[in-house]
Amino acid sequence: MQVILASHSQMAKGLKQTVELIMGKQSNLHAIAAYDDEQESLKKQIADQITSNSNEKYLFLTDIIGGSVNTTIAQMIDDKENMFLVTGMNLPLVLTVLTAKMDNCSSDQVANKLEEFCEEARNELKVVRVAAQEAEDF
Repeated sequence: MQVILASHSQMAKGLKQTVELIMGKQSNLHAIAAYDDEQESLKKQIADQITSNSNEKYLFLTDIIGGSVNTTIAQMIDDKENMFLVTGMNLPLVLTVLTAKMDNCSSDQVANKLEEFCEEARNELKVVRVAAQEAEDF
């Protein structure tokens, strides 16, 4: 499965760099930084990531629901069974996706796994309160 991180500006590229610092180079991980001054149009960048291999699966992870990046990708992959879109990407989600074995899964199985992964990623969001004494120790 090809995993494409897509965001407004540099978030996707930074997340890709962080993932590769942790996991090493990932040949199936790509980043699209939309609306940078020197970049091609968003639609062209997306199209460039998609090959004609209809057996290949693509997962697009975007920064924010309702944003132009997410909306554009949703429109471009609307009727394609081998393409998936998840918004609200974060590091735990990307790491989980990259370590999962989904190449031989059906589209329905991939969709179900993605639902599970999203729930796991949501559970990674925590408020961390440091007691006053602990804060002074730093």
